[in-house]
Amino acid sequence: MSKRILVIEPSRTIRAIFALKVQQVGHQVAIFKDYERALAALPRFREQPPDLAFVALHADRPESAQALMRLRVLCPHTTLVMMTTQEDSKKLVVQRIAGAVLAVPLLKPFRVRDVLALLAAPLG
Repeated sequence: MSKRILVIEPSRTIRAIFALKVQQVGHQVAIFKDYERALAALPRFREQPPDLAFVALHADRPESAQALMRLRVLCPHTTLVMMTTQEDSKKLVVQRIAGAVLAVPLLKPFRVRDVLALLAAPLG
């Protein structure tokens, strides 16, 4: 079953994974490389919210946390996946944000099969 996927990720490599591998298996994917454009576009997703949103969270980039929090408000039923590094995942600010938005953690570097497993899992 095709799902609507939103990706906010500065890394070209990770964006390519979603563009190539996730779209290849039949999902609709909207990809943003910078947080500012993503934040400006988020209100349009209120009408048709994504099933899953993969957002890169960086402890030193407050706009990444802003994107996650804004998504939680605009799309309360969307499954949020917080992509972060092992180092950032240990920082208190990242842990607080993850708890506040109820995001599923996905540690970088990850494998394509990890993403596909999240897509195959039941939502909610």
